[in-house]
Amino acid sequence: MLPIDQTPPRPPGRGPAAFVEALRDRLSDPRVRVGALLIVAAVVGYGFYQVGQDQSASALPGESPAPAPSMRAIGTTTTTRPAVLVHVAGAVVRPGLVRVPAGSRVADAIAAAGGGVPEADLDRLNLAAKVVDGQRIPVAKIGEPAVPAAGGGDATVPEAAGGSGPVDLNAATPAQLDTLPGVGPSLAAAIIAERERRGGFTSVDQLRDVRGIGDKRFADLKPLVSV
Repeated sequence: MLPIDQTPPRPPGRGPAAFVEALRDRLSDPRVRVGALLIVAAVVGYGFYQVGQDQSASALPGESPAPAPSMRAIGTTTTTRPAVLVHVAGAVVRPGLVRVPAGSRVADAIAAAGGGVPEADLDRLNLAAKVVDGQRIPVAKIGEPAVPAAGGGDATVPEAAGGSGPVDLNAATPAQLDTLPGVGPSLAAAIIAERERRGGFTSVDQLRDVRGIGDKRFADLKPLVSV
């Protein structure tokens, strides 16, 4: 039998409360606390080390991230045609200087000037002819005297009535003849061939001998040419 003044030892407790009490007893030991602090410091230090490694790897000196491919590099490249300055005069909505892309046609230049007015005689012009920089495109009204059309692109072609004078048949270049109404490259070459055959024209009426010039075309050309 046990002495009266002695109590039997309590059995070890179980459950969460017993675990918390045991943990508190262990943390009261200074050695345990020092060890826990060292573990925490090591974990925190390793975390900072990893962050620094990631940042240095993403910004290496002398290197830049590869640019994303642009649509211009993936697709076909486009080129812009240079613009030419053309003077559209006469029966158009906005007569004056217009800019059109190189390689444009007479019709494009007239459209850039607002188009012809209702009484404009556009049939006198070669609307399919290409324009050149510095060219003048005169647009006459129906019933007005014929004026040089835009065909060859020579900006110095003399004008008809009210202009600087008619085209000299004995000095005109193929480009100048090409700007006359109804005269294209083939007919201009025929006029020059006739001029050379004759040794020069002595009369405007001799244009009738050029193949391709009938009475109506001669009537249009007569006030616009001279010898």
